[in-house]
Amino acid sequence: MKNKTTSLIYLSMLAGLIFCNGCTSTPFAPIAVPKATSMRPEPKKVKKQEDVARLKRLHHARTPEYVIMPGDVFAFVIPDREDLSRPSIQVMSDGAISISPIGYVKIAGFTIPEASKILSQKYQKYVRNCEIVLEPVKIQPATITVVGAVGKPGIYPIIVGDTKISDAITIAGGVLSITKDDSEPLQLSDLESAYIMRNGEILPVNFSKVLTEGNWLHNIPVMNKDYIYVPSLENARVTVLGEVGNPSSVVFQPNLTVLQALGKVGGLKDTKSADIKIIRGGLRNPVVYNLNIKDMQLGRISDFPLKPSDIVFVPKKPISEWNVIVRDLMVSIQMLNTLAGPFGSPSQFYDDND
Repeated sequence: MKNKTTSLIYLSMLAGLIFCNGCTSTPFAPIAVPKATSMRPEPKKVKKQEDVARLKRLHHARTPEYVIMPGDVFAFVIPDREDLSRPSIQVMSDGAISISPIGYVKIAGFTIPEASKILSQKYQKYVRNCEIVLEPVKIQPATITVVGAVGKPGIYPIIVGDTKISDAITIAGGVLSITKDDSEPLQLSDLESAYIMRNGEILPVNFSKVLTEGNWLHNIPVMNKDYIYVPSLENARVTVLGEVGNPSSVVFQPNLTVLQALGKVGGLKDTKSADIKIIRGGLRNPVVYNLNIKDMQLGRISDFPLKPSDIVFVPKKPISEWNVIVRDLMVSIQMLNTLAGPFGSPSQFYDDND
């Protein structure tokens, strides 16, 4: 009951925003829809060839040298000077060590060779031709963070160079799924939207290719401090509107297609148009795909793969202008008793300059 009430409230807001925008400076200006392609090309931030080249480089990425951190413990060795050597010296919380006769020296933030050189230079006034050796006794392990829709989100130690994306997900308990009433398991992890971040930058890795296709190219080695996020599909849906048996939203699952989605809502009515629309990206920033359902049913064209929050719209007759699509969508929405928010936040309907 709560979900139904929420949906009706959302429906009222949605209808008001669309009609209001239609009366003022609307971002939904009429746009001709090409017959065989999308309303505009789907945006690509990086060309595929560039992604492939970069992924290959990531497979051979050089492991960065360890950087000393507070809490690390080293053996402090001066060859042939056991009297000045120390079996254990700890880096303090401020990143420094204190050792006689040179006193207080900050070494955190430096690599081990860099810190050894700094200490050697300070010891030159006490020991001629001195070369300090720092031997790790206890240092921080390399770790990755894996959060989101995985079995055991958390921070995990790794062996740099030997741990790959697939290993990282396994370490974190694998992807989530749920089984209801002896049906096939429903996957709850959105692998298409999952990402890995390194040094503040998202890498061009496709987790679906790694975990469902076994694609070696995307299965790159993880590095210290990498951050992996796997969104949830638990509330992801695809909405099917127009001339179908039961206009509604259906739970999204990986590999869901147009024909499968249509089957879940009772199929097509006899009053349908053969030309249907797939609206991706909401109503504010859409990409609209035109598909001929008869050609798809007869196998002349491939079944169309859907994405979370897609809208499948089956009109009564062919549509060629964006404002007509919006108008006819509103008719379908007003007849729908429940709506699972396929259009995203109502704020999306406002123009950026408003």
